Amino acid sequence: MVVVGDEDGHIGVGIGKAKQIRVAIEKAIMNAKLNIIPVRRGCGSWECSCNEPHSVPIKVSGKSGSVEVILIPAPKGVGLVAGEVAKVVLRMAGIKDVWTRTIGETRTTLNFVKATYEALKNTYKFKHPKDWS
Repeated sequence: MVVVGDEDGHIGVGIGKAKQIRVAIEKAIMNAKLNIIPVRRGCGSWECSCNEPHSVPIKVSGKSGSVEVILIPAPKGVGLVAGEVAKVVLRMAGIKDVWTRTIGETRTTLNFVKATYEALKNTYKFKHPKDWS
């Protein structure tokens, strides 16, 4: 499994299988680049009013298998309060401050990454007031 991102609001997750590790990694990178999604960032915490894109704009959730990840906006300076696997995904997406809540078997790394990816994908399921006009 490979996570690619520009740390500025774009992320992709890919999986590759092969007999040799190098070929599997190349397949995973190619698959991840084909699955790149935009991530809406903002300052959604009521405790912070900096108007900089450092967290998620609203509370979002994603589910894969038994794992459910809920991303909650945090004020500036909190950092990534998440598991090690989710921290990598969130850092590649360009999110600096967020609280997370996880439910399920998070030792299943594949489902944990997919659930975090789905939660980030759900940031674009709503229309922001700036996009109304």
